Amino acid sequence: MTIAYHEDDDTRVAEIRVGGKITTEEYDRAVMPLQEFIDRHGTVKLLEIVDSFGGYDPSLIWEGLKFDFRNVRHISHVAVVSDIGWIGPVSKAAGALLPTRLRTFGMDELGTARDWITQA
Repeated sequence: MTIAYHEDDDTRVAEIRVGGKITTEEYDRAVMPLQEFIDRHGTVKLLEIVDSFGGYDPSLIWEGLKFDFRNVRHISHVAVVSDIGWIGPVSKAAGALLPTRLRTFGMDELGTARDWITQA
C-alpha cells in the first residue's frame, strides 16, 4: 500500500493514508475519488496519515498544484498524522498560508485526530 483512500459521506471526511513512494497511478486512485467527493459535498474535511514517505513521481508536482489551487477553498479542516519529524513543521508552514484549519498529530494520537476532524 502506498496510498489508501476512504471517505465518509455522513461526516464529509476523506482519509488518505500514505506509506512509501507515491506513483502517478496511486495518486490518481486517491485524487480522482477525492475530487468526486468534493464535487458531491462542496466542502469537506481531510485526514492525512503518513506512515512512511519514500518520495513521489516528479510529474506529480504540477498535478498536485493544480488540484490544490482548484480545491483548497473546499477543504475546511485538515488533520495530519505522522511520526516523521519533518512532516509536522512542513504541514504547519503550508497551513499558515491556506484558508483551511490545520492541526498535526503524532501516530499515537490517531484517535484524537479522527475525533477532532469529525467534530470540526
